[in-house]
Amino acid sequence: MTAERTDLAALLVSLRQSRQLSQGQLARLARCTRPYIGQLERGKRQHLSERLARQLADALHLQGPERQHFLSVAGWPNLAAEGTLNVAPPLLNQYAQALVDGSRYPGVLHDSQWTVLHANTLAYALFQQLGEPLQPGESLVAQVFSPLNRRHIPDWEGWARSMLAQFKRDSAHLSGAAERQELLARLRGLPDFARLWQHVEAASDTTPTMPVEFLLPAYGPFRLEVIRLQFVGLPELWHVSFLPADAGARQLLQSIAVPPE
Repeated sequence: MTAERTDLAALLVSLRQSRQLSQGQLARLARCTRPYIGQLERGKRQHLSERLARQLADALHLQGPERQHFLSVAGWPNLAAEGTLNVAPPLLNQYAQALVDGSRYPGVLHDSQWTVLHANTLAYALFQQLGEPLQPGESLVAQVFSPLNRRHIPDWEGWARSMLAQFKRDSAHLSGAAERQELLARLRGLPDFARLWQHVEAASDTTPTMPVEFLLPAYGPFRLEVIRLQFVGLPELWHVSFLPADAGARQLLQSIAVPPE
């Protein structure tokens, strides 16, 4: 076994444990298998592909010098020299915001804690109709558990459980972070959050679509499809769109798209 591979094994163990991830959790986030992670950590695997090196760096939420060091130790110094992104993050954020603003559907950008980073006008109008205004800097999980919103969702608990499972998966790499603990402390003040948090397991994989049915007096029952897209290589940037799945939803979105006279 080479010294470099021994360094990789020790570094991977240290990074994983510092983020309070099990081998299985890291494997799911990096889209590989738990035995493979175990072999890497024991130094049994001596070749790490470029693709898996990137996926592990993303799964571990590595940025800046820490990411560069990991990729160098993993045997891909050329990736380390590129930095985290080929496009400067501020410019990428501008592109992402332009994508959301140019959409014909309500859209939101959020990070892995589901913190609202940006939203288009249709998204603000939609959440106003549902009851709880959208607040930049707040987590979308608070919207799920909002008493003003949940009263309009007939199968609220089933939907909340599925959303919470996805949130747990998306934010697993931040399990030891102070900001995540602060967010959970705030969310525990919302009805039923503490109960469901104890009993809902993290989703085993990312769900790209999450349908939800609403009941509003002015529109009757209607259904929206929540479409989730993650920017490649960026665990901290997601685009969520709300698409109509029936005539009632189309009527609602048409009404909020037309400014009042």
